[in-house]
Amino acid sequence: MNRIDVVFVHGLLSSRRAWLPMTELLSKDPELPGLRIHFFEYASQLVRFRPDRRIPHLNDIADRLRTYLRDDLPADARLVVLVSHSQGGLIVQRFLARTLAAAHGHELAPIRRVVMFACPNSGSQFLGSLRKLTLRRRSPQERELRPLHEGIIETHNAVIRGVLQARERTATEWPIPVSTYAGISDNIVPPVLANWTFTMTGVLPGDHFSVIRPSSPEDSCYRALKKEIQTAAEEPGEPEIEPAASPAAERTDSSSKPPASVRTAPASSTALDRPDRAGRISIDPPLARLTSPVYGRDDLLKEITGEFRTGRSGPSVHVLHGLPGSGKSHLALEIASRALRQGRQVWWVSALRLSSGMREVASRLGAPTGLVDRAWSGDSSATDLVWRFLNQAEQRWVLIIDNVDEPRLLDPVDEDIADGTGWLRPPTDPDNLVIITSRDGDRTTWPSWSVRHPVPPLSEQDGALVLLDRAGSVAGTVEQAQRLSAALGGLPLALRAVGDYLKSVHTTRVWQGTQVLRNFDSYLQDLQQRFALPPGARGELDEPTGLGVTSSVFDISLDLLARRGLTQAGNLLRVLACLNVAPVPYHRVLDQQALMRSPLFSEFTGRQRLTVLEGLADLSLIELYEVESVRDEDFRHVMSLHPLVHGMMRDHPDLRQRTNEYYSLISKMLTAAVKDRNPDAQSAWDGWYLIAPHTIGVARDYLLTSGVRYERVTVLATLELVRLTARYLIATGLALAAEELLVAVVAGCQAFDVNPTDREMLALRHELARAALELQRPHDAEELLRELIADRTAVLGANHADTLASRHKLARAIMAQNGRWAEAEQELTAIVAAEDRVRGPEHSDTMVIRHSLARAILLQGRTAEAETMLREILAIRLRHWAPTEPETLFVRQSLARCLYELSRYEEAEQESGAALNSVEPGQADRPEVLWLRWTLAQVHIEQGKIDTARTELTQLHLDRERVLGEAHPDTVTTRETLNKLTQFVPPQPGAADREPLAETDQEKQT
Repeated sequence: MNRIDVVFVHGLLSSRRAWLPMTELLSKDPELPGLRIHFFEYASQLVRFRPDRRIPHLNDIADRLRTYLRDDLPADARLVVLVSHSQGGLIVQRFLARTLAAAHGHELAPIRRVVMFACPNSGSQFLGSLRKLTLRRRSPQERELRPLHEGIIETHNAVIRGVLQARERTATEWPIPVSTYAGISDNIVPPVLANWTFTMTGVLPGDHFSVIRPSSPEDSCYRALKKEIQTAAEEPGEPEIEPAASPAAERTDSSSKPPASVRTAPASSTALDRPDRAGRISIDPPLARLTSPVYGRDDLLKEITGEFRTGRSGPSVHVLHGLPGSGKSHLALEIASRALRQGRQVWWVSALRLSSGMREVASRLGAPTGLVDRAWSGDSSATDLVWRFLNQAEQRWVLIIDNVDEPRLLDPVDEDIADGTGWLRPPTDPDNLVIITSRDGDRTTWPSWSVRHPVPPLSEQDGALVLLDRAGSVAGTVEQAQRLSAALGGLPLALRAVGDYLKSVHTTRVWQGTQVLRNFDSYLQDLQQRFALPPGARGELDEPTGLGVTSSVFDISLDLLARRGLTQAGNLLRVLACLNVAPVPYHRVLDQQALMRSPLFSEFTGRQRLTVLEGLADLSLIELYEVESVRDEDFRHVMSLHPLVHGMMRDHPDLRQRTNEYYSLISKMLTAAVKDRNPDAQSAWDGWYLIAPHTIGVARDYLLTSGVRYERVTVLATLELVRLTARYLIATGLALAAEELLVAVVAGCQAFDVNPTDREMLALRHELARAALELQRPHDAEELLRELIADRTAVLGANHADTLASRHKLARAIMAQNGRWAEAEQELTAIVAAEDRVRGPEHSDTMVIRHSLARAILLQGRTAEAETMLREILAIRLRHWAPTEPETLFVRQSLARCLYELSRYEEAEQESGAALNSVEPGQADRPEVLWLRWTLAQVHIEQGKIDTARTELTQLHLDRERVLGEAHPDTVTTRETLNKLTQFVPPQPGAADREPLAETDQEKQT
């Protein structure tokens, strides 16, 4: 065995003594003759007692480790293994990241392996209680151990990019094998955090402390570390160059090569790969990770495995793709477990060590050492050698290649996997299987002889089973688990992490306080509060919730897209997260001009936007689909973000730093999306149906809860979006939703530097009064309108169109109050005269006011006069507007009511029936349609068609109760009328007396 130097790095509140049980055994082991042991120590405490000394920051300790390895180790230390415990792993990772950031990658040449025990890769949940005990000054080391600390996440991502995914040995990247181990009983750093995102992992007996304290050489933790040391000691003193996978590899003269310590691997090498000897790495399936059953995948498992029947005729290469954390690897492990039980050979190869793993496959299949060495030295094709022995194997097999997020690496020569000459090929025997797991689901990426299987999130029911399996029934009921599963979007990684977190709360012996989340319901409430926060607003969510690992796998996907050249993917995903979680009609919302003019997207062309959207969809970060019920082609095509992607992206640091830039862009995009969509026009409602959730969300996040430094241009654009949205809500019968939005914005206007008498706020106050009128509160509407008219007159003038519009609504409010119809008529007559001069006699607003005047006359009993006016208004409307426009249907309802009052029932039936026949299916609960149905039912009662009327009123009552509510006056009137019909006896022909049926309040005010 070569001489090897092992450096031990302790954790927080620890020292070299923590390693003594391990190092004493290592120093006495006769199988480790060349071992030299070293201890790297540093000051580590929670509280500073001496004012003349500071507690070092992790950056300082990492830099000290760099100096220690360079200057303090023996001069002949050529093979070095770094072994860390707990926080020591963060120090090692910080050292690696800072060394590469400084472009000193060559200094890492002696380091052959990193072994980390119980490293809190996304922070330690246990320290939440410790920090409550140290009430004064915080230790900078403890601060960085907090869950989801940005320093930890950034360091970890840098190690992923520069070490785990390194393809060359350069100044800024250097591949080093990293192994992680966790204690199965560790409640300080659970296995899910200790082994987070790493591929060479293990779970050992013991807790956070005993996992590094073996009592004998037979203990699992000792044997694991000994094997790691022996593996590193077998290497030569200099890093080797990755062998070419094809004879076509070029040769160069040795005199032209750089020194071996900084020699660059060829482009065909894969991340972290080495020319490993057979037996160096394991390709056994890591079944220890299969710690819970696979739920909700029965059909997919059966489709892929076919129960491992012989003589299968289906495809043999299967690609499992989906959202990060969707359980692709978990599903592949279940396939591996079933295959082993069926007596098959199963090999598990990590894409991060593809060449080494496939070399081990060749050796396991019996390939002679000479042939393997020749292939991996570039004298013959390594890919051909492996597949020759795979296809000659007598025993059935399953080959699993995990985490193939860069599919091009499957062909190390020309990066074209479709020709089947690289590492991925279809087996000659269809009974053998190749399983690929990948985030990339692009159909153009994978060969035609493979089958792609999307691995979607789990259903609420299956997700609840995962939660209950991990957390136990102590965390809540099945129904509560289902609700939490829905909130987590059925993402298996998140479900398992949350379940493990809740279980740990109940199994730890350490008191964690009364505020800790203990069950499904409390976790759901906390999650909803977190996701309800505006973009970039960090709440008091410092305590661990198990979701840190989920957030980071999304970041890794964005890093993957950035490496593919899609550097704008992250910004675009964060822009989408600023919107509501509802479907986004991306063709309209992602306005090209707004994007290009935003400092967030410099030179972002339409082609780049398309490519980024495709990239996000390929990694399942967004889902693209059509809403078939939407007829408007521009709005039919939508995208959705998984609720966890949406929630996690909203808390991104960039949103906190550039809040105004994001909101400015969002307001411009939404304004462009609705610029030619009149919210009062029925033809535009399809688009508004999809846009309204986003305009409401932006108003809530930006104006009401963000607390940012407001920019007036963005504020005014957002207020205009609020006004248009309110008009859409009122037009479609959602006046209560409009009122709730408007009340909040109007009441809080001075917080964003807008006065109640500014024109923008006058417009919102007008819509607020309209909402009160539509909600049948005419007294409230009158009070609001009188104040508004005084302000509009002072600011705009008495004859301004906006002032006249408010006067019209005031007249309607007066008309809705019994006994004041003549007063309303007088006001409406004056307004019509003014509108004729200001906007013309056939302007849409003038026509609406003329209709209101005709209604006021009808309510005073001047029925013939009203009929004449209504027929003239209807003729003009049918000449200029569609027959199904809401206002046109209102006029026809008024005319039918007029004919009803004149006892011309056949004409009334014909008018209301014709209007209803023009309404499209699915529109029966619109306000004007409900009134038409009410009028027609009244007519049928007067005609003696009691059964028909009873049927109509029964359905009308159900619809009004559903739309308006059980206590709404119109609902009550419909119910009372229906009850009368049960005792109703049709009048005899010529009978003079009949009991009048009630006129609804809504008809009186219309």
